[in-house]
Amino acid sequence: MRWLRNDAPLLAAPETHTDPYYQAGSHPDVVARLWDEIGPALDADCRALIFGSPALVHPHGGIVLALCMGTTYGLRIPVENLEDACTAGCRRQQQWTGGGQTDIEARFGEGWVFGAFLDAETDWLRASFDRVGRTDVSR
Repeated sequence: MRWLRNDAPLLAAPETHTDPYYQAGSHPDVVARLWDEIGPALDADCRALIFGSPALVHPHGGIVLALCMGTTYGLRIPVENLEDACTAGCRRQQQWTGGGQTDIEARFGEGWVFGAFLDAETDWLRASFDRVGRTDVSR
């Protein structure tokens, strides 16, 4: 996973990076999608860096809700929304230009999809945010 840096801390605040929109391994539109479009709809500031990559992390539960991945992003959504998400354009597989492929559920677990800049993603992520206190945040 090239967008994650081995030399970066596991978790860091966004202000610890000099320019996370342009120099943190992801396209600035992807960072803006998570931090400026979806993030403000949550009940707390969830912006963080995970191994140097922009992400949304629940501030109390420490659960990763979304992660920038180069030219795309992953979202942890409730499992009951997976079928709707995939029908609407989200996907579980990503084919990279270098020839590799990532199965996001195999990497991160059930409830993860690659985002598709859909309006509904905000609602799905808000539902995940609200469920962090439960044993299984994807249900």
